Amino acid sequence: MTEPFWAPPPEKYPGRLPAKADVLVIGGGIAGVSLLWHLTRRRIDAVLVERHHIAWGASGRNAGFLLAGVASSYGEAVSTYGREKAREVWAVTNENHDRMIEAARGQDVGHRRLGSAILPASDEERALLIESEQLLRDDGFEARWDGARLVNPRDGEVDPSAMAAALARQARAGSIREGVEVTGLAPGRRDVLVTAGEDACEAGVVILATNGYTAQLVPAVKIQPTRAQMAATAPEPRQIIDMPVYSDYGYRYWRQLRSGEVLIGGWRNTSLESEKTYDDEPTPEIQEKIDEGLTSLGATAEVTHRWAGTMGFTESGLPMAGPLEGMPNVYICAGFTGHGMGFAFMTAKKVAEMI
Repeated sequence: MTEPFWAPPPEKYPGRLPAKADVLVIGGGIAGVSLLWHLTRRRIDAVLVERHHIAWGASGRNAGFLLAGVASSYGEAVSTYGREKAREVWAVTNENHDRMIEAARGQDVGHRRLGSAILPASDEERALLIESEQLLRDDGFEARWDGARLVNPRDGEVDPSAMAAALARQARAGSIREGVEVTGLAPGRRDVLVTAGEDACEAGVVILATNGYTAQLVPAVKIQPTRAQMAATAPEPRQIIDMPVYSDYGYRYWRQLRSGEVLIGGWRNTSLESEKTYDDEPTPEIQEKIDEGLTSLGATAEVTHRWAGTMGFTESGLPMAGPLEGMPNVYICAGFTGHGMGFAFMTAKKVAEMI
């Protein structure tokens, strides 16, 4: 019951930490497999290690939304980051959607592009979304306020575990190694000594694609582990949701699959402090809120899955991408603040180009 709705990739990649690597990617979520994809195309010899299996963490435990921008709204992004930065973020995430799906090369990743809607949960949010429509249109993006919600027609959805698996399948043989838990990093002038149990690796460059778990390896990195909880129903006999929906400044979200199942999650803002945790077990308090959300949507099918995942939140709300200060030859590609599927592929491209 507490297993994620999404099936893990069927492929297994057992292995050990290599003795040497030009580039060692730590973490097998969407950021890690995206890094490996881009590095391979740049003819850079890279190895990815993952302590569990591909898409084990947040990448296989999210709702599978492919949205432009950040969680709340364009209006709030303009207020927080300024007009130019907000426009850049929306453009990059729109491109991330296009390029990531292209990279799947026709594999079935459950992709649909029906658009998404942001449904206001208050008069204040409603005003912000109406303002966002005008700002988005002025900046060249498609958006429409339909009188009840803000619709972003270019957004989409995906099976996130299948997406990660599709990229992993394109890696060269032996470049992915599961079951490797990295326990230490010791940067030197020329390389980085990486340890995993009794094994050690001399890596020319290390890239941390560890998202919400980064601080377990490098405590100084300010990425807050944050739990997100979800539930899924058996197939509903009818369509009750026409496109993926965000609401309450991104704290609630739901979608219905082509096969009828309803996926719903969020309500973290009803218990913010308790959700700052590595614990990936769902809690009765938030699951009760999720059940109330299902009732309000008109869902009648039984709940078949309840699960949680650990996201990585940054102070800025934007990803960390580039060299890690004070750690020579160590880079980071992490901190997606709940939007790894929307940011990670293009963020990984940016980091790969720095290597």
